[in-house]
Amino acid sequence: MESVILDFESKVKEIEEYSSFIETTTHLEREFDKSKIVKVSETVHNVLKANLFLLLYNLIESSFKNALEKICIQITMDRLKYQEVISEIKRMWIEKKYKNFENFEIPKGVKKSKFIMDKIDNIAEDIIKIEFYSDDKKKKNDEISGNIDAREINRINEKYGAKLINKPNIDTRSLLTVKTQRNNLAHGDETFNKCGRNYTISDLKKIEQESIEYMRFILSHIQNFIDNKQYSLKIDS
Repeated sequence: MESVILDFESKVKEIEEYSSFIETTTHLEREFDKSKIVKVSETVHNVLKANLFLLLYNLIESSFKNALEKICIQITMDRLKYQEVISEIKRMWIEKKYKNFENFEIPKGVKKSKFIMDKIDNIAEDIIKIEFYSDDKKKKNDEISGNIDAREINRINEKYGAKLINKPNIDTRSLLTVKTQRNNLAHGDETFNKCGRNYTISDLKKIEQESIEYMRFILSHIQNFIDNKQYSLKIDS
């Protein structure tokens, strides 16, 4: 998780630098610090503001995706058996590996029914190996592509058995705004000019700060989940 958090903080610095740059631009006349203000057209100023939503959404989705991948990697590295992990991990693993027996290559001379029965009998002794990506090309996990906000983060955390017990006192509507505006811009449902026009610099700063603070909490939560091996039943030997 250390690499995930370092990558997250690196992106945070990029966003903070970009945000600071936006504050030095204006399409209005100002009577103070004129030497420090870059005058641009109203359209350009709005586009600069709207682009912040893309940067924030990239931060949210990529850091959460990378954290989930770390859970899968650690479970695989621990070589835990089926009966040694929590029910959420069992369920997720079965969905990934045994959802469709048609995907298995049945050896010649072996009846399909016997092959499936043997697989079922051996599940308890199987070593859990969770592949986060669907194939060698590392396709995006469709479950988290383009739709991540606080509600989805909570839902997926529960799926992994990492349910949030104590939620932070942070206005999670900011993450919903980031997701909505990102999708509007990415799908062409709204222009950058129109999007940026609807938000003041102070609005954007609040959204930025709350989004970053919430994701710091989530990454810390997942790090604790991994460090304490909360995905394991910790069966005594």
